[in-house]
Amino acid sequence: MPWQQLTVTTSRDLAAKVEELLERLGALSVTFMDASDQPIYEPPLETTPLWHEVLITGLFEEQHNLQPAKELFKTHLQQGPSWKMEIKPLEDQVWERTWLDAFQPIKFGNNFWICSTEHTPPEPEATIMRLDPGLAFGTGTHPTTALCLEWLAQQNMQQQTVFDFGCGSGILAIAALLMGAEHAIGIDIDPQALTSSLNNATKNNVQDRFNICNTQHYPTTACDIVIANILADPLITFAKEISALVKPGGQLVLSGILSEQIESVQKTYEGHFIFEASRIRDNWACLCAAKK
Repeated sequence: MPWQQLTVTTSRDLAAKVEELLERLGALSVTFMDASDQPIYEPPLETTPLWHEVLITGLFEEQHNLQPAKELFKTHLQQGPSWKMEIKPLEDQVWERTWLDAFQPIKFGNNFWICSTEHTPPEPEATIMRLDPGLAFGTGTHPTTALCLEWLAQQNMQQQTVFDFGCGSGILAIAALLMGAEHAIGIDIDPQALTSSLNNATKNNVQDRFNICNTQHYPTTACDIVIANILADPLITFAKEISALVKPGGQLVLSGILSEQIESVQKTYEGHFIFEASRIRDNWACLCAAKK
């Protein structure tokens, strides 16, 4: 059915009050977006920072009365240029079709594709991962994930053991298994990520070779390949644990790093690893190294 959306552009200081007023009006959902193209690359753990200027949108049913909205906001928010409001209809869509149109098959290397369950693989004889966006981060579209997948697609994965540190949707470990890896371990702090990884592994028939664990209880046996596609701060914080998971002579792939963070991350690991040239895309970097 059609909907209405009420959008308020305001400052970070007023965001919480705007959210409260939208909920008071009966919004079915409230969404925050950047209003001024201000990137927030790596917030501190357990924080949810907002942009300086914020677009806050409330979603309402088509028949919901929004006439009181302007007076309500005038009464509770300061006057002046600190906020502005817009109300407009939102036509209903076949949301599944909208999502499918946006998530087209993606190729990595010469022979590996990520394809939704609703799309026909462009090269049916290639190695195909079936993946539908869901609860956890990781569909191959973000540069950090894409750089890791491109690296994997260039390796001989036969008989390799793989550790995915911060596995998210499980995309990297599952890709390695589909490419021929013998066994993979994935860990994540988020229970939804573990659920998503298991669902995706089952969808791709690799669940018997994929050991999915939380960060409190996981095997610490060293592997041939360790991939950590997280962020620079946790890569530095957990450098000792991550390094210990790589066999001597094994390979390490670190991603989720901004180009200006390369030196600090690399310096943390270089005592035990020899690094290749960095792979960079859209200011995101992927560092690949061999353990001494």
